[in-house]
Amino acid sequence: MLALVALTGAGPAWAALAPAETDAFNGQTAPGFIVQTIDGSTIDLKNYRGHPVLLNFFASWCPPCREEITELMKLQQQYAPAGLVIVGVATDAKLIPETSKDQERHDVELLVKRLRIPYPVTIAQEELLRQYNFKGIPTIVFIHKDGQIVKVFYGYHTQEQLEPVVRKLFMGQ
Repeated sequence: MLALVALTGAGPAWAALAPAETDAFNGQTAPGFIVQTIDGSTIDLKNYRGHPVLLNFFASWCPPCREEITELMKLQQQYAPAGLVIVGVATDAKLIPETSKDQERHDVELLVKRLRIPYPVTIAQEELLRQYNFKGIPTIVFIHKDGQIVKVFYGYHTQEQLEPVVRKLFMGQ
């Protein structure tokens, strides 16, 4: 069951998913995609075959998302040398449609710079969100090196909660 926690404050209203995980998509082939990162490079998921991939759907204005990004940076530091690929997927304007593309890009670039995010970050297109059954933020999709979805986490999770799945991705190499 998926639960939403809505918070409102001085800024825009936003909703973050309550922590949960699902095996509902396990074994499904991860939908392929080609996206441009905010630094102008191109990512094609098929180029990462043979590497475990972690997709992180987030919004730059989401406090739990920003906290989770710091946890992902720890995983990046520890597991990237072994081949882990992390891709950040910003969903700002998809969740607050009044956000212009220019504002979204500015906010995401600012977050990447401020947090010094070491992995590639892209801005989500509707097709990517649809393909991955996007329900809210933050969401992490773990993809095995063979291209199959292994696990989906909804809501904020710590490095300690995510790490067992990351280790599972490397088993049997």
